[in-house]
Amino acid sequence: MQHCDVLLVALADITRDARTANLADALAKRGLSVLVLGGFSDRLDTTFEKIVWKDPGGRALRRWWSLTRMCSTSTVSAKIVIAMDVFALAGSAVIAGRSRARLFYDMRELNFALGPLQGRGVKQTIITRHEERQLRTVDTIIVSGELDAELVRDRFRLASRPLVLLNTPPYKDAVPSPLRQRCSLSENVPLVLYQGVVHHGRGIAPFFEAMKLMPDVHLAVLGDGPALTELQSWARQMGVSDRVHWLGSVPYNELHSYTCGADLGLCLIEPLSLSYEYALPNKLFEYMNARIPSIVTDLPAMRQHIEKYPVGGLVQRVLSPEEIAHVTQTLLSGDARRACINACESIRELSHEHQVHVVCAAIEHTLQAR
Repeated sequence: MQHCDVLLVALADITRDARTANLADALAKRGLSVLVLGGFSDRLDTTFEKIVWKDPGGRALRRWWSLTRMCSTSTVSAKIVIAMDVFALAGSAVIAGRSRARLFYDMRELNFALGPLQGRGVKQTIITRHEERQLRTVDTIIVSGELDAELVRDRFRLASRPLVLLNTPPYKDAVPSPLRQRCSLSENVPLVLYQGVVHHGRGIAPFFEAMKLMPDVHLAVLGDGPALTELQSWARQMGVSDRVHWLGSVPYNELHSYTCGADLGLCLIEPLSLSYEYALPNKLFEYMNARIPSIVTDLPAMRQHIEKYPVGGLVQRVLSPEEIAHVTQTLLSGDARRACINACESIRELSHEHQVHVVCAAIEHTLQAR
């Protein structure tokens, strides 16, 4: 039987799940014994121990059942269990109950209003009801933005406000990048980067439309996901496929170096759901860490961020090709670009090291109170 202070459980490939890996690393560096139960498709040098879940792939329900079953049969015990997503809640609750541990829940998304599930009512209902039922066993909730904390507290009538842990990366300086070599592009070719899951609603298709107005601009897509094939087809129909570079996903420890090779970062979230409406994605902070400006949708949380840290240009929520093209070209050169790059230095105060102490302190306090 394995014992630890803190167990993190995630239905994810941890080598690509920065939020889980960074939190586990921060806790381990504070002298706690930390285990992470999840998938590990690539080698990952860590300060924490691993319990490898063999992801069966396929449909979400199959993967969900597989992870929950592994948690149910595992002999691991912990003083605190952290469910790192909604799909880890049931399994984490089993381990927490068996260990008489406190259960934390990282509600990294507004699961009652998920963008990818718009128009798919049955799946959305299953997830919503599952989360509401499991919340009865949760002691502490973590969210990824200040506005999310208010929404979650009000929706679930919580006695206390959730802890906030922004989706920010550990601080790094800008470094040489393999991105342009992978795209076979010279330094003088304007290159915009999208990083993350390839879903609809992430601004990729609207940017294709804008690329028709910018014949010299290329787009690199660093990630994969369920909308990949359809978006590749759409790029061909738009006549821009020769300027779109599909690079697939990379391990998280390589993400920063790739990001540093772009001129701009794409963060055009489409307001398809409440979850997207209040999004404050990790890619926005990853772009800051790489010292590149961002093209950002004018939505509440992102507008609030850009007003405080002017690291990019806002595009109205209708995402017209003309406005996207105008903001893109404005940020590619001149004073606006230099101002955004200078503002990116504020990542020093926003980095994960400066954000995570609130969650770490709550965990340490809980351990001391046991």
